[in-house]
Formats: sequence, C-alpha cells, structure tokens
Amino acid sequence: MFQLLKIHLDEENWESWGNLNKLPSHTRKEWIQKHLSEILKTLDKINTDKELSFAPWNLIGHTCINENLYCEAEAIYSLLLKKSSHSSNYGIAAYYRGISRFLQGRFKEAYDDFKVSHQFDLRIKTQDSPALKALYYMEKTIFPTREIIRQNQEKLVKDLNIHRQIEYKLGANALRTIHKWNSSSPLFSRGISQGGGYFLSLRNKNGEIKGIAIDPGYDFFDIFRSIGLSIVDIDTIIITHDHDDHTESVEAILSLLAKYNDHNHEKKSKVLDVFGSAGVLLKFHGLLSATDLFGNKEINFKLLVPGSRITEINGISLIEKYGFTISTKPAYHTELWTNQESSVGLVLHTSLKTKDGELLNIGITGDTRYEEGLGLNYKDCQVILLNIGSIEKEEGKFLSQHLGLLGSINFLKEARLGRPLLAILTEFGEEFSGKREVISHIIEKWAHPMASKESNNYFKVIPADINLEVKLQDMTIRDSDTNIFFPYQSIFVDEKNPELLKYRFNA
Repeated sequence: MFQLLKIHLDEENWESWGNLNKLPSHTRKEWIQKHLSEILKTLDKINTDKELSFAPWNLIGHTCINENLYCEAEAIYSLLLKKSSHSSNYGIAAYYRGISRFLQGRFKEAYDDFKVSHQFDLRIKTQDSPALKALYYMEKTIFPTREIIRQNQEKLVKDLNIHRQIEYKLGANALRTIHKWNSSSPLFSRGISQGGGYFLSLRNKNGEIKGIAIDPGYDFFDIFRSIGLSIVDIDTIIITHDHDDHTESVEAILSLLAKYNDHNHEKKSKVLDVFGSAGVLLKFHGLLSATDLFGNKEINFKLLVPGSRITEINGISLIEKYGFTISTKPAYHTELWTNQESSVGLVLHTSLKTKDGELLNIGITGDTRYEEGLGLNYKDCQVILLNIGSIEKEEGKFLSQHLGLLGSINFLKEARLGRPLLAILTEFGEEFSGKREVISHIIEKWAHPMASKESNNYFKVIPADINLEVKLQDMTIRDSDTNIFFPYQSIFVDEKNPELLKYRFNA
C-alpha cells in the first residue's frame, strides 16, 4: 500500500493506478520505478482473454511512455505479448512495445514489432492500422536517413584517412591566398563571397613539408578541400585577431582534428599548434584544452603578444619543426573579445633562402589602421600580405580600423626602402569589386619615390583572390591559364570577371 498527499495508490490493485495522473511528474516516475516488479506481478494475474483486458496495461504503459520511462514500458508490453499470443491484444502489445523501443533509439527492433502488429491487423482486418503508418514512416524516413548518415560517416572516415597531399597539390615553400572579401561582405554579398585567409607550406630542417593555415575565415576549409587538401595537411594555425572573417573556420578545423584522432586507421594522435592573439585565446579557450579518446592533448596554444619573438612551442624549436620563427608586431585593430586593440601583425622569419641568397621573411599585417612607422616593422620582408580593408570614408582622415588606400601607400613607402618586395593586397571590401587591379596599381605607383626616373621592377603590388599561388623560393606566380609559374614582376592581373581575378604572364 502506498499513500502520498492523501492519494491512494496500490501496486497490487490496478484500478488505483488512475490516481497517478494526480501526482507531480517526478513523483509519478519515482513510484513506477520503485514498484515496477510488483506492477508486473499484478498485470501477470490479469486474464488477457477478457474483452478490453488491455485497459490496465495501457493505463500504466501509456503513463510510462508519457513519462519517458521507455524501458519500463517495454517490460510491461513484453509481458502482455507473452500472455496474449492468441488473443486480440497481441497486435496492440506489439505496437506499443514497438513505440517504447523506437523511443529508445532501437529502430530495428521497433520495426520488427510494428511489422508483427501490422500482420496481426491484416489477419483481423483492422482498418487504418497505426502499425502500417509507423512502418511507412520508418521505411520512407528513418531508415533512408540512417543510411545517409552511415554513408556520410563512411565517407568522413575515408576522407580522414587520405594520406597527406600537400607535397603533390601545393609543394614545398608555397603560399596560397584563400581570401576574397572582408568581414562585412557575407551580410550583403552580391555574388560569391568567399573569405578565408592564407595557406603556407614550408620545408623544415628535417626535409618535411609543413602546412600552416593563417587567419582561416569564411569558407576557408571548403576552398582548402577544393585544392585537394584535408585536415592531415594542416600542422599549425596562426590567427592575428578574433573577428569572424579571420576565425570562422577554426572551429571546423578543430572539430575535424578531433574526428581524425578518433577515426584514423593508424590510431595516431595528431596535435595542432595554434598561435593566436588575446582575443583568440578568449574566444576559443573552451576548445584549446581538447584531448583525444586516449586523453592525449590535441592542441598546443601560444599567445601572440606585440613585441615578442617566438622561437619554440611546447619546448620544441619552431625553426626545426616548421622552418620559421615569429616576430609579433603591433596592429591597431580592436578585438571583440578584449574590446581592446590587441590584434597583432606578424613577420615569419623562414629558413628558406631566396635566389639572392637571403633568408625569406614574410610579413602579415593582419587588420590594422595606419600609424606612422608601422611599415618599418616589415622593412626586412620580401613578401608582405597587406590587408587594405576599405577606402577612406572621410576627407583628410585615415581609416580607424584598417589601412585603406592611403594607409597602404604610406605603409609600403616605409617598408619598401628600395628593396625587392612583393606586396599582396588582400582583405578587400566588396565595394572594390571590379576595381581591385586598379587600386593595386595606384598603391604601387604612389608608393614609388616621386623623383625617381627608374622603374623598380622588383617592387610590385598584386591583388589577391582565392586562386593566387606563389612559389617562394624563386618568387614566381602561377599563370591561371597554363599553370606555369612566372616571375612575379612578369604577371599582370585580368579583372574582366570581377568575381575571380586571373593571373597571366605578361610576355
């Protein structure tokens, strides 16, 4: 006998079970779980040959299903099935047990129960069989969807186990821009608005080719995959600040990293090194402590602070591991997660010797406004990735968060200092559509010394698009039509299609 709040419940008297609906849900569940054994004994005494003898079974069975007590409901209808194999209750028992199994995610067993129920309904000529509807739903929706999931999972595992392709698809010491428009563009895009970042391959001291993703923003991974590369080709990520157009694909990369560590056939634990600003640390701090199934750390994080020189990560030399060290430069651009100008610029000091015998330095401005002397931080660079952002909005004023046209000119006048330099102009506002080549030419022309009569063929400003590819060893750029690499001084930009720049050899 069970008395609660003056409500009569007796596990040995099924007629009292109707009072369950007068109890709070948690109390109802607790009572059923506590007395399930006695409830089953009571049900077992009921003669199932009597008409409407399924009433007590449904009284408690429906309550179990409504309260998410699916195992208890299954036990109740399994007992009814056992007792009523030759009675009219058999189809009902099979149907409701099917429901309780379906709600546990045991779809195959549920399908078998619905099938039994439907076959019984056909035998007794029941019209509008609920079991038939359940079978149709499972055959047309659940099973095909599960098959798609299975196929996708197989494809994912297959993709994750593809061997590294970086050597064949990109090669050593190459730079690929995966960048079109800047952050606001996806909000009002008139065409294909792919953002992205950059991908760099460098050969380290051991002869290994390492893949470096830089500022992976919108659509980075989709474009990356279209090149024929995958998660196994990324070894490190460098992020200058926390805005979405520089970080949108970071979570996807880290998610794929976790899946790779769970599903790769070699049972290897891949570790990514991540370098980021203070805003990046705050934005992704919940992901940076990720571990694989075996408890191995998946991510090493290193904070980028302006003025610092980074030569190691997790106790391992960067020059040995990746073929570069990092000098962190100031950038005047507010991060969302710090609400401060904690963004950074970078110079990657590589161990790669150019054809002139110098060690190659790659500058990455990130997003920044121009401040006097900013370009001097990059005066030793032979390649600079220059984020223009937009064009001046007010007369006589530099932009407050981006270089803009005038900031880019002043920056390059400070950084160039007569040295050979390839400046890759990127991070355009979409208002530059159809004008990227012209803007780049203006910046290149006005960054030259005014009184000079000699043309410096070794200083060039080239606008970036998602298909720009540079071989860093000899400073050549891939011709879009022939796929042959030519010296960057000999490349001109074709912008007949404003959505996709083409790079062509100027004979």
